[in-house]
Amino acid sequence: MDKKIKIYTCLAWLLIQGAVTTSCSKDDEGGDTPSEQRYTGDAYKDLHSPWVKDPSQMTHFTRWDCILFGSYPTNEVVSGSIRAVDDYALAEGDVIIDAALFSQLENAQWTDDDTEINGKRYHRLNGSGAVTCSTDREQHYRWADPDAWHYFAYAPVKWRILKISGTKAVLLADRMPDTCPFHDQDESVNWSGSHLRQWLNEEFYNRAFSDEERTAIETTNVKNPANPHYGTDCGPDTQDHVFILSNDEVFASTLASDYGFYAGSGIDDSARRFRSTLYAKCRGAWWSSVEGYRGNSFWFMRTSGYTSSSITYVCDFGYLYNQGTAVTCDDAAVLPAITVDLEKASYQKTTSVESTDVNS
Repeated sequence: MDKKIKIYTCLAWLLIQGAVTTSCSKDDEGGDTPSEQRYTGDAYKDLHSPWVKDPSQMTHFTRWDCILFGSYPTNEVVSGSIRAVDDYALAEGDVIIDAALFSQLENAQWTDDDTEINGKRYHRLNGSGAVTCSTDREQHYRWADPDAWHYFAYAPVKWRILKISGTKAVLLADRMPDTCPFHDQDESVNWSGSHLRQWLNEEFYNRAFSDEERTAIETTNVKNPANPHYGTDCGPDTQDHVFILSNDEVFASTLASDYGFYAGSGIDDSARRFRSTLYAKCRGAWWSSVEGYRGNSFWFMRTSGYTSSSITYVCDFGYLYNQGTAVTCDDAAVLPAITVDLEKASYQKTTSVESTDVNS
C-alpha cells in the first residue's frame, strides 16, 4: 500500500475523528449507559465466546479464548542474525537462529517447496514466490538476494474464538499468516469473484489444514451486504470454507459487538489491531513504524469501498477505512476466518488474548 495514502488516511482520521467514514452516530461517549460485563455467546466445555466489558463505552475491553488448530509456515530459520525486518516488528519466536538446521534445509529434498526434518515440516520461499520483493522498500521485508531461499518452520495457527453457537465456533486468526492481493487485476470485482477468495479456499485451505482437520471445518454462509457508507454493491452471498470479515462484522452492528469489537464511533478500536507473522512479511506484508502502533499491519475486509474496484481495510491503529484502497493493493496482510465444529475438531486450548495486548 502506498505510504502517502496511509499517512493521508491517518491524518484525515485524526482531523475528522470518524465523522465522514462512520455510519453510526457518536452517541456512546456519555456516562448514561450502565457498565456491562458479559460473555457474548455460548460456551463449549472450557471454551467461551468473547468476554466483554463496557461494550458501548470508551472503556470497552474484550478477552477472547483461543485455540491452536491447523499449521502454517511462520518462523524463519536463519544461520545468523536477521536484518530483513525491523526489530520492533518481530515477535518472540519469529526467528530461529540455528546454523546446523539451516544447513540441513539447504541440502534437503523438497516437494512443492515443503520438506520434513526430524518430524517437523518446513517451507522454503524465494523472491519469485513473494507477492512483492524489494531490497529497500520501507517497512517491508528487505530481500538482499531475491534468488536466495528463505526457510520457514510450520507452526500451529492460533485462533481467537469470535462466537460459539452450540458446538460451532467462528474463529479469527490471531496474527495474519500470509499476504495476498484482494484481486489480481485492476477491475470491478466483489468478494465472490475475487482472487483472494479463490486463494483462501484453495491454496491456503490445503496448506493450513490436514485432511482430518478439514472434516471439522464447516461451510459458512458468507453474507455480503452493500458498503454501509457508500452503498457500493458487494455481490452475492457465498459459501466458503475460509473467508475474511466484512465491515458490519467489525463495526456498527450487534454482530460486531458479539465478536468483541467496539461497535460505536469515537475511538480507534484496539480490538481491531493485528500483527502479521514473519512469513507474511517475507511474502510482502507492510508493517507500521508509527509510535504506539509499531509493528502492526493492515488487513482487508471483504466489503467493497467507494467504488467496485476498491476494497475496505482496517489500518494499523484499528480504524476501519470505508473508502478503501485499490483491489490490487499488494501489501495488505490477510486475516482469515473459519467456522469449526468443535466436537469434530482436534484442537488445543491456548493462552487467551485481550484487546489491549496489541499496541495501544
